[in-house]
Amino acid sequence: MNDLDDEIPEPADFGPLSGTVSYGIKRAYLRVIRDLEASLSPLGFTPPLLAALSIVAATPGIAPARLAAAMGHGRSRAAPLLDHLEGQGLLERRAGPDRRSIGLHATAQGRTALRRLKPVVAEHEARITASLSPAEAGALPVLLERLAPDNWAGRESS
Repeated sequence: MNDLDDEIPEPADFGPLSGTVSYGIKRAYLRVIRDLEASLSPLGFTPPLLAALSIVAATPGIAPARLAAAMGHGRSRAAPLLDHLEGQGLLERRAGPDRRSIGLHATAQGRTALRRLKPVVAEHEARITASLSPAEAGALPVLLERLAPDNWAGRESS
């Protein structure tokens, strides 16, 4: 039994939220992210650290502000992630061509860490999709992207 099972009695009545996509995604997210955190923790990573290093490795020279935007964070939330990754020797900040800008680059050690993490993430994915058929597991990322595409702003706040 995990912590989430202790927090949410089964069956629970969630009133108007019962059976909704929104609440189903939230409950799934909590369980999935906890599994990912537990998988990454022994290697000294968190999901945001992995995301930041992955984006930097795939986009050499990316500006810190662009990285923060890609992660859906403000710059103030991304800065500690970058400081941590740099302190671990996994990325480096380099002066840009105009000397005022900074570009982020994964180090050889950072790229090695990503190779080490790839099978950990694959095992996590296999675990969380084990109850799905191969067709369902393949369709789920597509459906989630259709539900909330990158360019979707959602309901604008008034």
